[in-house]
Amino acid sequence: MSNKVITAWGHLLTTTLIWGTYFLKLVRTAASGDLAQAGFAQTMGLTLGLAIGLSILASMVIEVLVNLIRADRPSRREADAEAWAGLRATRLSHGAVITLIMGLSGLALVLGAFAGPTVAIETGSWLAGRFANGLVLFANGGLLVLIVAELVHYGALIGFLKGTRA
Repeated sequence: MSNKVITAWGHLLTTTLIWGTYFLKLVRTAASGDLAQAGFAQTMGLTLGLAIGLSILASMVIEVLVNLIRADRPSRREADAEAWAGLRATRLSHGAVITLIMGLSGLALVLGAFAGPTVAIETGSWLAGRFANGLVLFANGGLLVLIVAELVHYGALIGFLKGTRA
């Protein structure tokens, strides 16, 4: 296994662990009503900061450790194949971002256009009682889109790199 595959696995696992924990806590906090009562900064601010910091730290540690421990120098052909695999994985993750954002935007447009004012008022009051921080949840939805795109990128990279070395 090449260093690129090992680092992709490391990034895939740490991203899933760190951000999975963050979003699980966000869902629990929103469902309990604490997010609506105390606000995002007080209930989730530290968790978001820790998730960002741990993501950066984990990325640096994975890259340094894998490249220090393993002296893997790919041949020219293998390096070219790895570069193409990285490009394809990046294109796939960009497609995932575009698809997810368009899906969220389309859902908001359809709900807004066809629900009507009565349904909007009823839905708004129902949501306000449970999730008063709609913009915070919407922003976290955008963050979720980026995290899913990263997971798609690492997964695709692992899949594309599978056949680059014998």
